[in-house]
Amino acid sequence: MADFYSRQNFNMFDLMINEYIVICDTAGNPLDRLCWTGDGYRYLSYSDFSSKWFGKVKPLKNDIYQSLAADSLVNNKITMLKGPAGSGKTFLSLSFLLNRLEKGEIDKIIVFCNTVATKNSAKLGFYPGTRDEKLLDSQIGNLLSSKFGGRIAVEQMINDEKLILLPMSDIRGYDTTGMRAGIYISEAQNLDITLMKLALQRIGEDSICIIDGDDKTQVDLVEFAGENNGMKRVSKVFRGSDIYGEIELKNIHRSKIAQIAEYM
Repeated sequence: MADFYSRQNFNMFDLMINEYIVICDTAGNPLDRLCWTGDGYRYLSYSDFSSKWFGKVKPLKNDIYQSLAADSLVNNKITMLKGPAGSGKTFLSLSFLLNRLEKGEIDKIIVFCNTVATKNSAKLGFYPGTRDEKLLDSQIGNLLSSKFGGRIAVEQMINDEKLILLPMSDIRGYDTTGMRAGIYISEAQNLDITLMKLALQRIGEDSICIIDGDDKTQVDLVEFAGENNGMKRVSKVFRGSDIYGEIELKNIHRSKIAQIAEYM
């Protein structure tokens, strides 16, 4: 440790740009967290994500992986959050985007979604209504409603043009340039390389992006599995870029039931 701290500009662990390192004692207890910049290490820098919807949000129970995620969200143009259900991917993502929206750093939140039915589940068929009504009746609507406290709140944000739901089927030709948007790619494990590439190519210079998903256990179609998975390709292509961060959340905070269910 003395050698490490005495040479803060030396990349002794051969880290990529924006790769994090956690310093632990001999018992495995974390002592420090840093990020390699290419010129040296920087210490984590982020504050609580406060918003009227979620209140003051910070890493739960000093979760070291959530603290890395918070740092990446603040300091990178694009962040990919991976991890099991209940690890805080969606909660951190939405609380950050709402914080930036209320602070005026972005003007709207745009959700790119591919509403694939859950693997092995019964298909319910055609949903009536407008595009937004159909999406709000699908898994993305359920996700947003559960985080915002109900469907009415989500509908109000859509009516105020602060929230846009955009299915992948309608994404070609879309361009966020000039929108100052926060792009949220939800359930990204259900995108293949072609769809993920198409989504990322919609993002203008004045926008930021969060990719959220679990490519290990929640892929719902065989077409999105393995080396054709869009999240895996993003990881290979973007790693080492000075605008990209990637964090795998490991701790489940939702409930003890959710923690035990992970072993099923």
